[in-house]
Amino acid sequence: MKKIALILFVSLMLFSSCNKDDDNETINTSRTLHYSLTGNFSGTNLIVSFTTANGGTSNEQINILPWDREITYNSNVTAANIAVSGNGGTAGQQVTLIIKRGNTVGTPTVATADASGSFTKAAPVVVF
Repeated sequence: MKKIALILFVSLMLFSSCNKDDDNETINTSRTLHYSLTGNFSGTNLIVSFTTANGGTSNEQINILPWDREITYNSNVTAANIAVSGNGGTAGQQVTLIIKRGNTVGTPTVATADASGSFTKAAPVVVF
């Protein structure tokens, strides 16, 4: 009986070793987000709205690209969001928003100006 228990224990240890998924889970628990906005949008009214470290909302006018912001969120904040809007540009101009959480880079969010030179785009919400 002791031999079977020992074999089961050793087997469990072998099959429960660390793997890449465990590493990603650790990285994704970071409460620090780095926002990066790049592109060729030339409009005069480019505004980014984002969740602040304490859970409020901030609106910031961007005068020139690229734009970067790094925020470490307080433990009481359960989600963060960011959205960008612009007008006064040229149809087809774009901005690209990238969110980096810990060492993980999210899928870029691309906004393209419509025929009137305007756009509004929100990135996926980051849940803590």
